[in-house]
Amino acid sequence: MKNNIYIFGASGYIGKNLVKTLSVKENVITVGRNNEDIFFDLNFSSYKQFLDLASPGDVFIFLAAISSPEMCEADSEFAFELNVFKTITLINGLTNYGVKVIFSSSDAVFGNKCHLAFDEDSLEPLGNYAVMKQKVENAVFDNNLVKVVRFSYVLGREDKFCRMLYDAASSETIVDVYNGFERNIVLLEDVLEGIENLISKWDEFSFNVVNFSGPSLVSRHQLVKVLKKYLFPELRFELSEAPLNFWSSRGKSIATDCKNFSIILGRKPREISLIKELW
Repeated sequence: MKNNIYIFGASGYIGKNLVKTLSVKENVITVGRNNEDIFFDLNFSSYKQFLDLASPGDVFIFLAAISSPEMCEADSEFAFELNVFKTITLINGLTNYGVKVIFSSSDAVFGNKCHLAFDEDSLEPLGNYAVMKQKVENAVFDNNLVKVVRFSYVLGREDKFCRMLYDAASSETIVDVYNGFERNIVLLEDVLEGIENLISKWDEFSFNVVNFSGPSLVSRHQLVKVLKKYLFPELRFELSEAPLNFWSSRGKSIATDCKNFSIILGRKPREISLIKELW
């Protein structure tokens, strides 16, 4: 009998695409507050409701969180309650029952590093959102039923920035592109394949933390030029400086190594220019 795959945050960008990908081969159960198979509110619901449904060996993919850096700064007490305390309680409750958990973290946990950040490096979070992710990572560090995946910027057809550029190109609107914003951008298709491999080959990977990152550090300016060249030739944009408060909770440049991610994929992750073949 197949184990179930629970996707918490199934209505989000990555969640929706994971449902489509994993449902081909797996028993997928969506979890969340937006017409998912199981209603679950992290603030009010108890993990105990899963104990009557889940079985040891099932996989719970944890994608839900308050992810806006601005919201995490503005209402830090509420965000800490959900992103840290309730999250840790849910993960511990599931793993104590034998359920495997994939917890989505962020490259933001490396926010203050001025050099290439490897999977096993110490964390230097910048801003409340990154600190919250760090606290959860620390809490599950020795739990072999938890794999932590740190997403860099995940580039795909439905991500907010791509949709904004598409709308701007269609309406002939000029887009402001901030200087000094660099990430190891990773293609959505590689993220989906990586999570699928992580689930199917769980015991083959001795590491519990993975930077889900692309092979190259790419600025927002470089990204826009690639998308204009291959996808949105009508796009017009101008470089501008971000307001100072934009950087108060964000690292300007976060360079992350993809060693463990390459092991999971069985190859290096793809460069962003290949989006032209996957669009």
